[in-house]
Amino acid sequence: MTTIADVAREAGVSRSTVSSVLTGRKFVAPSTRERIEAAIAKLDFAVNAGARALATARTMTIGVMVRFHEAEFSPALAAYLVALSDAANAAGYTVTLLTQRDSEAAARTVIAGRQVDGLVLLNVVEDDPRLEPIATAGYPAVVIGLPEDTHGIDAVDLDFAGAGGVLVDLLAARGHAAATLLGWPRDLYDSGATYARRFADAVDDRAAARGMTITRQYLPVAPDHVRAEMRRLLGAPDRPQSLIVHNDAAVALLPQVLHELDLNSPDDISITSLHSAELTQLFGLPFTCVESRPQTVSEAAIELLLERMSSPAAETRVRLIDPVITNRETIS
Repeated sequence: MTTIADVAREAGVSRSTVSSVLTGRKFVAPSTRERIEAAIAKLDFAVNAGARALATARTMTIGVMVRFHEAEFSPALAAYLVALSDAANAAGYTVTLLTQRDSEAAARTVIAGRQVDGLVLLNVVEDDPRLEPIATAGYPAVVIGLPEDTHGIDAVDLDFAGAGGVLVDLLAARGHAAATLLGWPRDLYDSGATYARRFADAVDDRAAARGMTITRQYLPVAPDHVRAEMRRLLGAPDRPQSLIVHNDAAVALLPQVLHELDLNSPDDISITSLHSAELTQLFGLPFTCVESRPQTVSEAAIELLLERMSSPAAETRVRLIDPVITNRETIS
């Protein structure tokens, strides 16, 4: 059975230095840490003897793993990071942000070194490469998002599918037979981003059930290009009569575009949106909407993670936060 002494011998360091890497309680030079992590991986130490021997060790740190797509709106992501940090701090934990480009390798490294007590995964996509090594190691983790296969990892998120259905129902109830979905860039959907896909698919499905026609409009990445594309779309003689907006940059810029085109909602165009409460506060957004509630989601994620850390064998849980409508009378 592999021991700390074996790892120390392979890495050419003392056992106490290996222990420092495993517990995360002392600083270890990056070059030395890399040698130790390579030895841990080579000897399969953490998954076998090391994981069991250190099962009760605590770093009092939670790792938040982020895969940020260039199309996503950084203030919205920041809202989740702040909320996760606040919730973890309230429980006596600190948060370490993990943003390595090779996310699968990062997950394996964190697990091998037991650098944190648990993981929260953000920006989850279908077939996310981070899930398999976490599930295989049985490492405590929570996914913010809902891929079709969670690999047995706990998950929490806003009910994006429910939100899409609710917004379609609002328009249908006012007699709208068609709407345009202002969405993210096409490659964000192609990447498998779960929140984008779940919302858009639910909009399509509920619209079909209600006899409505939905036109998807994929917006570009850069904010100035988003603004230009919305000006083109809404300035055309055949502009859409109703919008469902699921793109943070678009919803933040939409009041300016409406002003520039001398359009008013709901008189000239009906508007609904899905965006975070923080965006409403930052930009004073006036639209009827579902807010994504990052604080509620983050608090639920930390709660689930702490429960998983204390009960590793408990049944996998999925918790969806109900969508709540804020009516600002922007639907005619």
